[in-house]
Amino acid sequence: MKCALLLLLAARASCAILKDKFLSRSNAQSQLLEAESQSLDRRVQSYADKLEPGATRDFLKTLRLCAPCTKYERWGEPNDGGYIMCADGLDKGLVGAYSYGINGFDGWGMEVASRFHIPLNEYDCTNSKQPVVCAGCHVNFHSQCILNNNGEHKYNFATLTQQLKDSGNANAADRSLLLKIDVEAAEWKVFAEEPVENMRKFREIVAEYHWIGQEYNHDLYLQAVKKIEQAGFAVTHLHGNNYGGGLEYFGDYSIPNVLEVTYIQKPASGCAAKVPYHVPLDMPNNVNSPEMGDSVLPSKL
Repeated sequence: MKCALLLLLAARASCAILKDKFLSRSNAQSQLLEAESQSLDRRVQSYADKLEPGATRDFLKTLRLCAPCTKYERWGEPNDGGYIMCADGLDKGLVGAYSYGINGFDGWGMEVASRFHIPLNEYDCTNSKQPVVCAGCHVNFHSQCILNNNGEHKYNFATLTQQLKDSGNANAADRSLLLKIDVEAAEWKVFAEEPVENMRKFREIVAEYHWIGQEYNHDLYLQAVKKIEQAGFAVTHLHGNNYGGGLEYFGDYSIPNVLEVTYIQKPASGCAAKVPYHVPLDMPNNVNSPEMGDSVLPSKL
């Protein structure tokens, strides 16, 4: 009996040591991540607004980290197709989700459909392969692409306004829908021309922005992001897509040529300080290439 008791006490001591080591390692990683984010924040703040006034500077300002999140989660695939979302306040009031740019797989959409038990509408006119539907999920796949409001109407294209109507969400309440959009640069005209009333229907938006290095398009890009701001959104997370090339440089500022942006509602008190640039769930899109370097954006809004 005495031997058994000694063995039990020894096992408990060993478990306690392992637990302490695990907690110590986790705390150290968390502190390192926070230090890196604060260091980046100080670096960003140290830059003066040296760019000449104009679309490029104003566009870059809109991409500054602003809205805090207490619970970041990765939804979708481990690499390409996965996105960082803010799970704060998503457990009530959602009635639908829209996923644009499927290409045969949609881990993000299936996560939404299975988790919140809401209808998912998927859109892709370039690849008719329908993703495997999650058990018990309500998924509608449309072999259709999204069209900007002033675009030339053609087969297999429709505006967001029309797609909301066709899917029964034309009168959806504000902040009752989710949106993911990855449509190879069509997003700019869609956002720029879509009525702000439709943008307000979404509670959270994750967008993949393409070809940020094209300065001749910055007037259009600025119109697009200003529309999102008018709908009450601000940036909570940025992640460079390493499939789309490296960083683009504009004077002292730099930003990935293809950028994933997660928008949530802007705080009533204005932008928060120390919103982290990196989160542990960030993963490279292309597993054969390293992650992107950090963006450096104007500090003043």
